[in-house]
Amino acid sequence: MHITQLKKIIDRYLAGNASDKEAALMEEWCQRAWEETQQTPVNPQAEAKRLAVLDNLRLIIQEQPEENTTAGKIIWFTKARTIAAACLVLLMGTALGYRYQYSLLDIIDPIPLQKVTALRFQVRQVILPDSSVVILNEGSEISYPRRFRGNKREVRLNGEAFFSVTRNPAAAFTITAPHLQVQVLGTSFVMTDSAGIPAARVSVKTGKVAVTSDAKGFPATQLSARQELAWDEASGIIRINRHQDVNIEWTSKQLIFNNAVLADVFREIEKKFGVNITATPEIMSTAFTGAFDAGDSLSGILHVISLSYRCSIHTNKDGTIMIR
Repeated sequence: MHITQLKKIIDRYLAGNASDKEAALMEEWCQRAWEETQQTPVNPQAEAKRLAVLDNLRLIIQEQPEENTTAGKIIWFTKARTIAAACLVLLMGTALGYRYQYSLLDIIDPIPLQKVTALRFQVRQVILPDSSVVILNEGSEISYPRRFRGNKREVRLNGEAFFSVTRNPAAAFTITAPHLQVQVLGTSFVMTDSAGIPAARVSVKTGKVAVTSDAKGFPATQLSARQELAWDEASGIIRINRHQDVNIEWTSKQLIFNNAVLADVFREIEKKFGVNITATPEIMSTAFTGAFDAGDSLSGILHVISLSYRCSIHTNKDGTIMIR
């Protein structure tokens, strides 16, 4: 939505011609913006305008009739509509209007979210709209808008991921996870924070990040390169480890198996290469721990497995791979 379109909606709203949906969205946004202006310091010029509108608003409310209908149709703004309209005039007429324009756009014209999940045994790379790179460890999920709007880049994480954030001082990058929030301008780090697991971790490889949380007593904490924050929900203890090497070896992998039975390993190989693998029950139930790079070939992977378990590999005429 362009600003000109937004202004048309605002004009329709103030004239009382907005649709029910547009009016509801505008009033919701106005209420949010108005509440925040009460808590946020503004410059003296904007504050003078705000106070002037407040004085006019008090007069409007005092003069507003409780009910005035003709042929069953309400022909006046409700008090809530009047208050919201006054707030909108205030906000759009000062620097505050510019500040809140993206919040309003987010309500009226929300950007669809993209969700990516790394399934069990998988490691997935995601390129965000600003060219930042995210590598998800197995079982992790990230959601983000299909494009970033204005001066904010916000994503949500559940699980573990390595972030290499494109630097943009005009648009801070914020990650919200089940327990922690991390804000950066441009850096690389690993964040581990999953719903249902009462612990979280942030390990910085390069640059700086700011870590916060809604948890009671959690102090805003800045981390630099080779520093790690580990937090435990049960005890509330926060540990800062310095001179910490960040383990990112897993980020170069595509498949990771930790004590998985070979039946699961073969199933993932089948999906990756479009093949059919059969094996004896004894082999299928054998445990396997290992990882394979994205560029590893089918023959290379099977060769590693055959050496690990001293088994033989045969390819039938129909393409089926037999391991015994």
